[in-house]
Amino acid sequence: MSELVQLQTFEAVTVVTLNAPAKRNALSTDMLNLLVDRLSQLAGDEACRAIVLTGAGEHFCAGGDVSPMTRERPMLGSRQRIESAHRVIRLLAGGPKPVVAAVEGFAFGAGLSLAAACDTVVSSRSAKYAAVFTKVGLLPDMGALWSIPQRVGMAEARRLFFSARTVLAEEALALGLADQLVDTGQALAAALEVARRYAAAAPLPVAMIKAAYAKGCTTLDEALRAEVDTQPALYLTQDHLGAVEAFREKKPAPPFRGM
Repeated sequence: MSELVQLQTFEAVTVVTLNAPAKRNALSTDMLNLLVDRLSQLAGDEACRAIVLTGAGEHFCAGGDVSPMTRERPMLGSRQRIESAHRVIRLLAGGPKPVVAAVEGFAFGAGLSLAAACDTVVSSRSAKYAAVFTKVGLLPDMGALWSIPQRVGMAEARRLFFSARTVLAEEALALGLADQLVDTGQALAAALEVARRYAAAAPLPVAMIKAAYAKGCTTLDEALRAEVDTQPALYLTQDHLGAVEAFREKKPAPPFRGM
């Protein structure tokens, strides 16, 4: 059986593929655990400078795997599964690498949560988005209560959650659920181009920007605190000093090394 989460490297960009196309890449416990492992591995991989998250086949992710939802679920096992899902979201939203979602087909439920936790969402024009949690009697999960309002605002998030309606790609772009629209079948290629641009940025400030936003950077005081806590360390990095020297000498900046 093919691995449920596959990695493919394109120079400094790694594509992470949810690989259960027969189930529209629904998130099973095994897939979640593998996703935690793969994203943790990439977080510590200096060769990986950006990540693209996508789904195999015609869909990004249709949500959680409903097959075990018909059985009685012990509370302890449910807590462990939720905690695994939370580790995935923390690695996407607050991990050190920029993450671009390449969305084809469905991004429903937990699939929408995955996409919304990414830094940039590249969507095919035929993609569909839906926060379907209330249709199955559940709270929006995998950080959606935070990530969706970050993208669309609190009032629109409530409307999406309460109605559980399907949002087509053009509206998703207008609302902010998606950041770029491309022709059907082209989301991965376009996401790779975005990720390559992100991979060229200095990795240390990128990591610190993501950490600041994940921790909370919604007020002026929080923004200034993040700056004073991190900027002095960046002043001392080889990346910063090399870029300043190149600027003074009117030369192209050397490649950033994360040092």
